[in-house]
Amino acid sequence: MGLSDADAQAVLRVAGRLTAHPRLEFAAVLDAVREVIDCDSASFNDMVLATRDFRYVMAPEGEIARATRLKPQYDKYFHQHPLIATATSTPGLGALRFCDVAGGADITSTELYRHFYHPFNVRFQLVLELPSPPDVVVGYALNRNEAAGEFSDRDVAVMNALSGHLAMHHRSALDGERTRVVNAELDRSAWAVVSVRSDGVVEASSSTVLEAGGRVPDSLASVIADTAAPGDEARHDVMIGGQRWHCIVHPVPLGPTVLLLRRQHDMAADADALRAAGLTPRQAEVVLVLARTGGSNGELAVELGMSESTVKKHLERVFRVLQVTSRAAAVLRMRELTGDGGGSAVDSLR
Repeated sequence: MGLSDADAQAVLRVAGRLTAHPRLEFAAVLDAVREVIDCDSASFNDMVLATRDFRYVMAPEGEIARATRLKPQYDKYFHQHPLIATATSTPGLGALRFCDVAGGADITSTELYRHFYHPFNVRFQLVLELPSPPDVVVGYALNRNEAAGEFSDRDVAVMNALSGHLAMHHRSALDGERTRVVNAELDRSAWAVVSVRSDGVVEASSSTVLEAGGRVPDSLASVIADTAAPGDEARHDVMIGGQRWHCIVHPVPLGPTVLLLRRQHDMAADADALRAAGLTPRQAEVVLVLARTGGSNGELAVELGMSESTVKKHLERVFRVLQVTSRAAAVLRMRELTGDGGGSAVDSLR
């Protein structure tokens, strides 16, 4: 079915909102879709089928409490969902209703309907699956009650017309979140790259510590000025915003000076905080090296200049004093005590 001129214009308006900056949150996307397709409620769903890790955003907001209360029933009976069964077996079918798929006519006889959809007052559903990895279902679901009636062919056509725009928004949201996490981790634990013009203005920066368009602090301006000539490299410890940073200055023949910046933790203060919690100086050192490297007991032994069995004994004592049961938990507890929010080594300890 083709779209009328009015529906095509409505789709274009929604598409324009989906590509706007800043990017719409998923709740706002649901509101936009509900403006062009009438429904009682709508949800964005990200479901890992193997682990039953089902995450969702719902509109209107008032339905979230009911969805949360009924979610255990959905988790228990989701395998009876005919639309999920069809979407996972044959991806790329576009927007689907219960009446479009095998088993859809029998939805009211399922445990899923009796224990989830009926209490939710949902009788009809229009679902659009977005591109996703195997065993993962990502998509939008629109819901109507018995009185509202089935979704029309026009509703299906509008949802299909929106599908590419919704998929691009989802991809942009994933990329944006990954970038945010990576940048936050780079700010905490890795080198930031900053380009500075000769007038001290930051031209580009990979870190929020120095933002493009701003001026470098005097501490950096002086070390840039002291660097002799293009091709030379100078290393300094500088204070930026009350924190100590290691700075490598790379002048270039043409264009802005390149700075590499890395936050330096106050190791002495961190060790003092751990000793105040009851650790010996050597035990504190073991925890600090563990947090920095995420190394195995053997690797810690090499770096600390002690035997692997001694490292193990120190860690056992650390666990008791900090009241934790794992290496990752010890590092997290150390960061609570020292006020260090970084987490670069924690994932490697799990």
